[in-house]
Amino acid sequence: MAEEPVSRDQHRADMAELRSELKEEMAGIRQEITVLAKTMEANQQTMLLRFEQMDQRFEQVNQRFEQIERQRAEDRQVMLQQFEQVNRQFEQMDRHFGRHETRLLSLENRMRTTYVTLAVVVLGVAAQLFYTLMRLGLKPPTP
Repeated sequence: MAEEPVSRDQHRADMAELRSELKEEMAGIRQEITVLAKTMEANQQTMLLRFEQMDQRFEQVNQRFEQIERQRAEDRQVMLQQFEQVNRQFEQMDRHFGRHETRLLSLENRMRTTYVTLAVVVLGVAAQLFYTLMRLGLKPPTP
């Protein structure tokens, strides 16, 4: 098979088409990244709302324990047992918050990994398109 020469105009047209396709792919990837970023932001807002709800719940629990302390001053042993139970609940909630922080950090790391992966994929696609064009005989014009 003999290589057919490609005119400079044809080469430019092919390169322009490739650039156009690459721009369209990049726009699609940017749109996906935007959607992922919005989803991540929505998830973070949901988590912040849940944290605020838990703070309100803690405030309610604290108010309840103050009432119990005033009402049951004569029975200190029962109150101490209840207070120990509350401490265990607080420790459990602290562990729960720690898990949420870990999940948020993990999500952030996954997003970073996703951005890097998408960049590598885009570069790979561009290189593969260039290689395919070169294999098909679309070579740069010689002066």
